[in-house]
Amino acid sequence: MSHALANSHGVADLLTAEAQRMPSDFLSDPRPLSGVAARAWRRAPEMHEVAESLRASGLPPQMAEASAAVMRRWEKDKDQYDPPLATVLTHLRDGFHAH
Repeated sequence: MSHALANSHGVADLLTAEAQRMPSDFLSDPRPLSGVAARAWRRAPEMHEVAESLRASGLPPQMAEASAAVMRRWEKDKDQYDPPLATVLTHLRDGFHAH
């Protein structure tokens, strides 16, 4: 989806260059998930914007909408960078909400 959206906006080369700079072992170590959870509160609204961009480009928005829903599950982890991995995973699995 990222490449399709980037292509529709004429920035596919920029996306590819950025992806090449990413660490290759990102998925091999789950410990950074605590940091992801701590910042997720910022990402949920951005994912809604991505969904709108996808929709406007004639692409399916469901992946971005689902990402926003996942990010909302970590609302109570806002700015908490040191919770145990088990806690972060439990919050994701249980889907508790701050509302």
